[in-house]
Amino acid sequence: MKDIYTQLAKLLNVAEITEDFRPNPDLQITEWNTADGYNIFVMIEDPRDLQWDHDVYYYPPPFNDTINRIEDLHNPDAVIYVSDLDKYLPEYEVEEYLEQQKEKNNEKYTTK
Repeated sequence: MKDIYTQLAKLLNVAEITEDFRPNPDLQITEWNTADGYNIFVMIEDPRDLQWDHDVYYYPPPFNDTINRIEDLHNPDAVIYVSDLDKYLPEYEVEEYLEQQKEKNNEKYTTK
């Protein structure tokens, strides 16, 4: 796993963000195919409990939606499976996000 994804996992308080599928990840961010040949994009905690209005996207979910969904887990032991890191958590956006969070934390400590 690339170092920035390790940093992102630490920042979001989850154990791991990985492209390596393991049984029962705490969150899956991936693409499914429909019976009529379309692709849908899902961010789902339990594939047996699909919530169409919360878990399914016609297009890859925006970066901020993906980050928010990971944060919402509130689980330091969570393993996040991302089928394609370049598609859902592009390196340049992750780097920018990490830098923004670093700046926010620096401001927090210098204004006290």
